[in-house]
Amino acid sequence: MRFPRLTIGLIAFAVALSFGCQGLSKDETYSLPAPTPAAAREILYVVDNGEVTTYTIDTEDLAPFMAGGLVNLLPTSSALLQLLPSPDDHFLYVLWSDNGQQEHLATYATDVSGIPQLPALQILNVSSVSQLNIHPSGEFVYAMQLTSSSKMYTTTILLFDVLPSGMLEPNPHVQGEYGPSVMPTLLYGVGPDGTELYLQSDEANGPLYWERKVNGDDGTLAANVLLFRPPGDDSVVFGRTLIIDYQNEMDCPQPRYVDVLPNQPQPPGPLIQCRSAMLAACGAASNVQLDPSGMYLFLTDTEAQQVRVAKINLSRHAITDTGSFLPFSAQTPGFSFSPDGTLVYAFLASDLSVHIFGFDRTSGRLVEGPTPIPMSASAGFLPVRRR
Repeated sequence: MRFPRLTIGLIAFAVALSFGCQGLSKDETYSLPAPTPAAAREILYVVDNGEVTTYTIDTEDLAPFMAGGLVNLLPTSSALLQLLPSPDDHFLYVLWSDNGQQEHLATYATDVSGIPQLPALQILNVSSVSQLNIHPSGEFVYAMQLTSSSKMYTTTILLFDVLPSGMLEPNPHVQGEYGPSVMPTLLYGVGPDGTELYLQSDEANGPLYWERKVNGDDGTLAANVLLFRPPGDDSVVFGRTLIIDYQNEMDCPQPRYVDVLPNQPQPPGPLIQCRSAMLAACGAASNVQLDPSGMYLFLTDTEAQQVRVAKINLSRHAITDTGSFLPFSAQTPGFSFSPDGTLVYAFLASDLSVHIFGFDRTSGRLVEGPTPIPMSASAGFLPVRRR
């Protein structure tokens, strides 16, 4: 079963949950001390299964400093499914499965350096939850759950309210149920402004992308609206104002294209269609990411073994190369932006280390920091800004 190639939320599957006697249960609950005021700082988590190492990043010289040693958030013989920080990084939400295939959802407080604190504030037993998406306000968490019968899938959107303590309280009203269908409906994620939640369904003639407006007061969702039907089995990226639709290496042999469309329901056509004649990287890109400003595309050029930085110029209907690039990454996408887009973290194939780059959104220029962070091939990394 394949995942959609999308870039708003962490993509995973989940299984339907009843909030009755077999639903969520609070195994442990702890009081939360009042947070200590601190200046905003950039945090990078390096995560290897349940072991988390916390780094603070000096935004002036781009140097990382280890804020604390390994903190193991999982019991023995457990598997990490997802780690998700709150938008202000005061809490970490950890989804994991024990050796009996029972899923658990834990809330951890963090200190002023972003280091997760033991023990967990809360641990919920959940039935086959495998995805979390947090609203930019930090007040709501969405999850998708999946049940299957006779090779047909039913998917359900769940809503959790985030209490002032950071702990999660399940909302008794499910936010949507889809299916039964041959392929499950997937929760794409919450839009950058928090005003929409995106979904993707697989139809016989290709994928469809849907949006549901988010009520900012209580997190509830409005009705489904068809947002975008790509011309084929393309990869899609949603930004604040733009949709990026491109033919991935797995979807289509060369030549390929990168389309830029307005982010509106059923856009009439591309504002820009970039092929190799406009920019070589558009004809060879295997992975495309939109920076948080929505002004630049990072295109993984498999032929040049580089991640090219290109500027979107809507007035000229063109995508132009800035001359900047990241070396080839060891994972896909292999790089990630700081929340404000001024830093880029890249796990490079050359040395299996995370390299830190400053990113100038005026020029598109990248400047590399002096000290990479070694990381095992099985590990991942997650940037967040602590406020």
